[in-house]
Amino acid sequence: MTLRVVRVRPDLPAIDRSFDYLVPDALAHQISVGTIVRIPLHGRRVRGWVVEDFVQPETEISRILPLLKVVGAGPPPEILDLGRWAARRWIGPDVSFFGSASPPNAAVPNAAAESFS
Repeated sequence: MTLRVVRVRPDLPAIDRSFDYLVPDALAHQISVGTIVRIPLHGRRVRGWVVEDFVQPETEISRILPLLKVVGAGPPPEILDLGRWAARRWIGPDVSFFGSASPPNAAVPNAAAESFS
C-alpha cells in the first residue's frame, strides 16, 4: 500500500515554506492541488492550501502527520501559480494572494453529492 503525501502551505505569512502531510483514506477523494485543509503545526490547528500532490516526502514517513480535515475548495492550480508569481513580483507572502483567490464560503468538494447518496 502506498501512502499519499501532499505538500501544504500554511496560512501563516511569517512561515515561508510548505510542509508534508499524509492524506487519510477518508479524505483522499476530496484532496487536490488548491484544496483548503486544516493541519496540525507546532501544537496549533491552522488552515493551509495543498500546493503539491503525490510528493516524495522530505522526511521519513513515520514523522509525517495526517491532514485533520478538508475546509473547502480553494483556487485551481493555475491561480496558485499566479499567486506565487505575484508574491515574487511584489515581494509579499504568497498566502496573502492564496487567501484573496479563495472563495469566501467554498463548500467541501463533493459534500453535497455525498449527502444525497
